[in-house]
Amino acid sequence: MLQALRPRLGSFLRDRRGNVAILFGVALIPILIGVGVAVDYGRALVIRDRMANAADAAGLAIGSWAGLSQAEQKTKAQQFFNANYPPSTLGTVGAIDVQFPGDDIIVTVKGTMQTTFMRLANIDSLDVGATSTIHKRERNLEVVLVLDTTGSMSQTLGTSTKISALKSAAKQMVSTLFNGKATSDTVKIGIVPFAAAVNVGTGKLASNPEWFDLNTYTAANATADPIAFEDLDKTSGISTQKLYSGYTTGLSNRSWAGCVRERSTNSTYELTDAAPSSAPASRWVPYFAPDEPDSASGTTYGNNYLCDNPSKCSNGNSTTAPNATCVTGTSTNDQRQCYTTKYKGKSVSSSSTGPDYGCPPASILAMTNVAASINTEIDSLQAKGSTVIPAGLLWGWRVISPGAPFTEGVDYSNDKYTKAIVLMTDGENDVGGGSNGFDKSYYNAFGFAKNGHLGSTSGSNAEATLDSKTLTVCGAIKGLGIRLYTIGLGVSSASQTLLTNCASTDDQGNKLYYNAPTSDQLASIFQDIAQGLSELRIAQ
Repeated sequence: MLQALRPRLGSFLRDRRGNVAILFGVALIPILIGVGVAVDYGRALVIRDRMANAADAAGLAIGSWAGLSQAEQKTKAQQFFNANYPPSTLGTVGAIDVQFPGDDIIVTVKGTMQTTFMRLANIDSLDVGATSTIHKRERNLEVVLVLDTTGSMSQTLGTSTKISALKSAAKQMVSTLFNGKATSDTVKIGIVPFAAAVNVGTGKLASNPEWFDLNTYTAANATADPIAFEDLDKTSGISTQKLYSGYTTGLSNRSWAGCVRERSTNSTYELTDAAPSSAPASRWVPYFAPDEPDSASGTTYGNNYLCDNPSKCSNGNSTTAPNATCVTGTSTNDQRQCYTTKYKGKSVSSSSTGPDYGCPPASILAMTNVAASINTEIDSLQAKGSTVIPAGLLWGWRVISPGAPFTEGVDYSNDKYTKAIVLMTDGENDVGGGSNGFDKSYYNAFGFAKNGHLGSTSGSNAEATLDSKTLTVCGAIKGLGIRLYTIGLGVSSASQTLLTNCASTDDQGNKLYYNAPTSDQLASIFQDIAQGLSELRIAQ
């Protein structure tokens, strides 16, 4: 029997057909472990990427949040991380670690992931972590805030007055752009308060006389710059400046407050930032709102501060009925208003009327990198006057431009700087068009409507003309690559449309217009603009 089995046994020993199965059986366990390592490692990479994204979001969020201590920033960072990496997400993470070396923010997170297949190799978990480094890059910025300081800004809208909310929001914006520092090597901010006109500062008359047309009346001078004399009579040696105190021809108690008229609509200078030159029409005329007439018809004028009709008043400023020859106009009211002799040695008793009617008390602050100077200017803002938006925008443009009158701005071609203007207003252009007796409007940077600088001499379309001027200036500003932000505080739908059309468009096609129904939204709006101007980038 053994002899019969021996051939079969030898054949079995020589048979190679079962080797593959045996080898596969031996290799199966390490193959499964290898596949499991790949699967588990892939899961770990996904978790690490999610951790990194959440850490990036946390770092970027606190990097753009001004006014927080490091402890508060760490708390906020954890909240942002948790929002982007909820507990239900794969993996278990510990508290994030936030460090602040120099101007950087480093967010580090560590965690573990329970394995599935790798347990076959007695590996139950994997350590997973991510680090995000946020570098605060201080972009070179030139920013001009063009701020409405008209009388309506004293009203309460929400939980505070408009003017107090504006001051608080603007100063917080300064803190954000300056990163809480006293000075900045990369940011300059200027302020242009506006009402019916813009105050360039009384000191400019001495420091920059080349800005102003100070010529006295002659027929030739009146032809060269009609703006300078349109509300005066043809008295030799007279100018608007010489009707103020300090001159024998002027008032006894009113000095020039710093406002100027806009340049002539008949020239190439009116709606531009063209530098003043030797041409009189290229310069600005010191603002002088004339004493409006004591009308025999009983019309009450908005800015009547001297007596020019003895039949209507009997105070110490009474004068005989004028026999004036006006530069423009021939009516009795024209004569009473243009008569310059009535100012000689007289005093103005009212603080609400006078030659600075509609002129904001706060003057322009040229761009500066000193936070204290900017905040002092903001604190000085007072609510007074009516609304002439294009005057404010024009001077915002002139402050940020590289050429005179203000020269603090870098050249438009300097691609290392971003220029931005922020316009905030609480109303529509409003000069009382068609009202105020024969003047057909209240006095403002463009004069009276009767003189033709605001459309029809009837004043019927004065506000519409100012809207048109606003959009013309907005277009010119945007055409130079200046980012133009607009803010409407409790404004009408018509004003919202005007401000939307005025604003720049961002890279996503969105208009840079912000609507604030009440004063309570101003802080977040100014902060949003500041964060948009401050650029953060992920360094690692």
